[in-house]
Amino acid sequence: MDSRQKTPRGIVFRRGEAEDELSTFDVMRRSMNAEMSWSNHSAMRHHLRNSPNCSFWVAEDTPRFGSPRIVGYARAVVRDSVWSLTEFFVTPSQHRQGVGGTLLSRCIQDGERAGADTRLVLASHHPDADSLYIRRAGCFPRLPMMLLSGPSTTLIDPAPGKLPIEDTTIIGYHADRTNSFSEDDPKIVASTLVLNAGIQAELDALDREIVGYARPTEHGFWAEQMGGDRGAARIFRSVQPDGTTPIMGYSYIGAACSGPTVALNPAHQSRFYYHVSGIARQVYRSSFDLTGGLLSSSEQYCAVAGINEVMLQWLLASGWQIVFQYLFTCTRTLGKMDSYVCHNPLYVL
Repeated sequence: MDSRQKTPRGIVFRRGEAEDELSTFDVMRRSMNAEMSWSNHSAMRHHLRNSPNCSFWVAEDTPRFGSPRIVGYARAVVRDSVWSLTEFFVTPSQHRQGVGGTLLSRCIQDGERAGADTRLVLASHHPDADSLYIRRAGCFPRLPMMLLSGPSTTLIDPAPGKLPIEDTTIIGYHADRTNSFSEDDPKIVASTLVLNAGIQAELDALDREIVGYARPTEHGFWAEQMGGDRGAARIFRSVQPDGTTPIMGYSYIGAACSGPTVALNPAHQSRFYYHVSGIARQVYRSSFDLTGGLLSSSEQYCAVAGINEVMLQWLLASGWQIVFQYLFTCTRTLGKMDSYVCHNPLYVL
């Protein structure tokens, strides 16, 4: 820790534990001044805390009288030598007291020990925090980011008149089997996302090209939550004249989350997202009716970069609205964000 940092008396910095999750979630909820459902966040937070190369620090106020309470926390993970700050929140009463700087420094030091050579932060427009990301982490604003919201039922067909995507699993999604080998309009086949060594290698290669780094740990979690025969997640492949089926992209949507979606060709990402959204409405219908989940409400969310013209134009044309703006900050240019839809809730890219 930087010896010049000053922090209030009574503040103790320690590594976070499982018992701290609810308290830190409350710090996040109050800091963002937003209604959030713990059930929509608990699985991802549990995954991150127990995943490799995760750094989780809390700032705890320990008054002479009364019980200790958490007033700030930070969490970061390292994937493929990329350090990513997944959460960073400090209660307003502790702003500009050195609490945030200490938390951030502890996570950065852990990242350095884990071999990170790049740092990434999805940052809200908060001047103090953004200054810390530049000064302490070397993360500079690279792109504007936007969170859009709307009902999945209003999404318009992004490719009317083109050969439909043929789904190998869901009845009613099978297309005419007429071959289409045009580069602009290939025959696209979707299959359920079930991980094995070969599929994981394809996803890693695709992520390194589009996202900028691989994250097999997260794919394991997403596939468990949203993949398989009971989930809506799909891998998309093009059918070539020689019979090969190279991967074109993938898309995840769950009962309480959406994304990520990747497409080698940016023009295809709205088709992938639209296809999986339609499947999700069928797959998760019974659970939505009972729990009031994401896709049964009027608010499904999609997080994209400001340079992602395909998704922005399509979602806005479908009646969706921009509900939140933030920043993609990084120590260097990373990925091809015009071909990428982020995971939401916004813990990881």
